[in-house]
Amino acid sequence: MFKIDQTPTFTHRVEIKVPSDGGHEVQDMQVTFRVLPDAEVEGFDMRTARGEREFLGAVVQDFDDVEDEKGAKLPYSHALRDRLIGLAYVRVAMINAYYAAIMGKRVKN
Repeated sequence: MFKIDQTPTFTHRVEIKVPSDGGHEVQDMQVTFRVLPDAEVEGFDMRTARGEREFLGAVVQDFDDVEDEKGAKLPYSHALRDRLIGLAYVRVAMINAYYAAIMGKRVKN
């Protein structure tokens, strides 16, 4: 039986390829996303960084496994969310994870 949730959310691990000298370091975090209806998604211009940031501002509800450079755990806040989605490599990883979960498949970078 299919059950309709009026405010669906899901939590997935997001792999982030962090640029480093000569390559990338793969790091990850747990992100809780809110599922948006297509009509809402269509309101975001996903061809621009601004549209991507606005989209993620609407869908990212929480995250876990984020630390500062000294290893201290950082709690979720809108300010930290906005700081993270201001980084292209984090933003792309989150968008790919969202759509992979929605579509039930991996999305290539």
